[in-house]
Amino acid sequence: MIILGISAFYHDSAAALIKDGQIVAAAQEERFTRVKADMDFPREAVRYCLAEGGYTLQDCDCIVFYDKPLPKFERLLETYLAFAPKGFTSFRAAMPIWLREKLFLRNLIEKELKKIAPGYKPGEKLLFSEHHLSHAASAFYPSPFDEALILTLDGVGEWSTSSVAIGRGKTITVEKELRFPL
Repeated sequence: MIILGISAFYHDSAAALIKDGQIVAAAQEERFTRVKADMDFPREAVRYCLAEGGYTLQDCDCIVFYDKPLPKFERLLETYLAFAPKGFTSFRAAMPIWLREKLFLRNLIEKELKKIAPGYKPGEKLLFSEHHLSHAASAFYPSPFDEALILTLDGVGEWSTSSVAIGRGKTITVEKELRFPL
């Protein structure tokens, strides 16, 4: 199985290519653009990873984005409502971007992939993972362990700020999480 992982539109955009559980290539977009913490779609990082592996987008069994935009949008709306009217300035600044781009992330990613391979249609191949599960997977799967306790600590993903998961073989199960406070 060939998996292309993509991180973009927040900070440090990057791509990674995995074949049968082994990392083939990984790169941050800033290495190609020379833009520190580049947040744009990692076009050059994707091209690099595919070239390193000798694959095309069509060869990928799935393309996975590191987070789920709809639950994240729900958290933002609930947070703004909980602190209204204090957060109105931030809300006013964030909403146009969400309404124009981030709510339609699938379309945006598909457009970007077509720039790399015109005519490419990811369809069901494009998947979205929960943010903390993405962190857990990036630590556990390349590790030498068949079983591990996985702790993730991050600002916030969709709702989680921290999580505890168990990795066993090819499975990661999130056991507990701390959720973003309202």
